[in-house]
Amino acid sequence: MAKGDKRIISFDEIRQLLHDNAETGFVHTTYQEESRRFHYLINGDKRAIKESQRICNADLQGKLSDDPVRNQQYLFIINTGLATRYLIEAGIPQETVYSTSDVYIRRADKATSIEEIMLLDKELWTVMVEMVREFKKESLYSKPILQCLNYIDSHFNEKLTLESLSEETGLSACYLAVLFKKETGKTFGNYLTDIRIETSKALLTKTDYSYSQIAYSLAFCSQSYFIQTFKNRTGYTPMQYRMKYYNANITIVGNNTYL
Repeated sequence: MAKGDKRIISFDEIRQLLHDNAETGFVHTTYQEESRRFHYLINGDKRAIKESQRICNADLQGKLSDDPVRNQQYLFIINTGLATRYLIEAGIPQETVYSTSDVYIRRADKATSIEEIMLLDKELWTVMVEMVREFKKESLYSKPILQCLNYIDSHFNEKLTLESLSEETGLSACYLAVLFKKETGKTFGNYLTDIRIETSKALLTKTDYSYSQIAYSLAFCSQSYFIQTFKNRTGYTPMQYRMKYYNANITIVGNNTYL
């Protein structure tokens, strides 16, 4: 800064806020917590909705205005602005994304209560998750395979078998296996494993979950089987992958990983 220039905000003001936060014990949410909802979002995972409701909270995000309603409006705008970038990275048309966010931000700007803004947040994130899900399903699948894909998206972290999908679709497991491979290009087992491995990559790079927590949360039968499968699919052990990519700017879309 050139001699004689004056800052609008001095470092002293920032230091004061740091001191005040330390005095009250306030700590902002971690980057990993911040990122989790966006990785849920770009995979069309409905957990993104609940996570956004939890994170978009003044007690976790800090005070941006002395007025509580205005503070919540600011948090809504920041949350929405970040989400739009992830949606565009996920492949949703840019103008659709920006128009959607503009409509909701304008509505939030007119809101008169925190409750109203939180309802808008829940509605917006529901809409965005559905956008991703629809985009992922743009390929023309038959009705039973589309049912299978939707069911897998919501239950991939549970014990899932062809028999489960057979009950869901009303088709025999043998016929469904042939149809699934024909339309998706993958066997049911490979498709399900791909989703679980891609999700585990996000958990390894954006959370501090242990390898056993990740393994069991994604319905692998054991930690050792998870580690073996992960290495076979990626060339890395989970530990190596976490050390290499932890907090890296990784965006996971479908079955591809982008750095």
